[in-house]
Amino acid sequence: MATQTVIQEQRLPKFQEDFLKSIFAQADALKGTQQPFAPQQLAGLSSAQQQAISQATSGIGGYQPFLDRAAEYAAPGGVSQFMNPFENQVVQQTMQDIATQGAKAQNQLAGSGVASGAFGGSRFGVAQADLAGKTLEQQARSAGQLRQQGFQQAQQAAQRAAQLQAGLGQAQQQMGMQDINQLLGIGSLQQRQQQAGFDVARANELARQALPFQEIGFLSDLFRGVPAMQSTYTTSQAPSPNLMTTGIGLLGAGLSGGMFNNMFGG
Repeated sequence: MATQTVIQEQRLPKFQEDFLKSIFAQADALKGTQQPFAPQQLAGLSSAQQQAISQATSGIGGYQPFLDRAAEYAAPGGVSQFMNPFENQVVQQTMQDIATQGAKAQNQLAGSGVASGAFGGSRFGVAQADLAGKTLEQQARSAGQLRQQGFQQAQQAAQRAAQLQAGLGQAQQQMGMQDINQLLGIGSLQQRQQQAGFDVARANELARQALPFQEIGFLSDLFRGVPAMQSTYTTSQAPSPNLMTTGIGLLGAGLSGGMFNNMFGG
């Protein structure tokens, strides 16, 4: 009995086969390609930040000279720097004025003594000595008051100067810190802007490197998304004839024909 073998083969249409071959070829090419590396970059200190650091470093202790002068003025010896340089002249002039007034008083006393006939007497001498003592006492009291007043004024001036110097030192430090903070703020903005530029450049480079792979992925997704238009090819294969069986059959057919002819006079 004859048998038949049927072979069915499902194949994609040629355009789909070519498309799939193209995807594999691109993927194979990328497999051996060394992709460039996009390292991260860190923004350095901006010019404003460097200026702030330099200013902060150079300004350390800048207030100290003011504090030193304040301490110098507040010390006992600091008062002498604010003494009135004309104080001695004032004292001397006052002493001279008192002496002049005393001399006038002595002359008046002598005139009175002559007029009364008591000039040169004991009472006149006592009065004269008393007036001289009062003159000296007035000179000493006036000189002391002038010098005390000058010292107090110098002391107050020294205290005000010390406070002023301390205030100037504090103000300098505060203003210096304000400048530094402003520079740091500007510098941080510059640094963030530079870092943003680095990040954008790196992201663009990574996107450029990933583009071929994304393209292959897109083509692959596109291929999977299109229904496969498969075709079925059927091939029938019949077995080869058996020569022995065929020969026997032919021989039998020949013998049968001869006998038939002999029997029926053929």
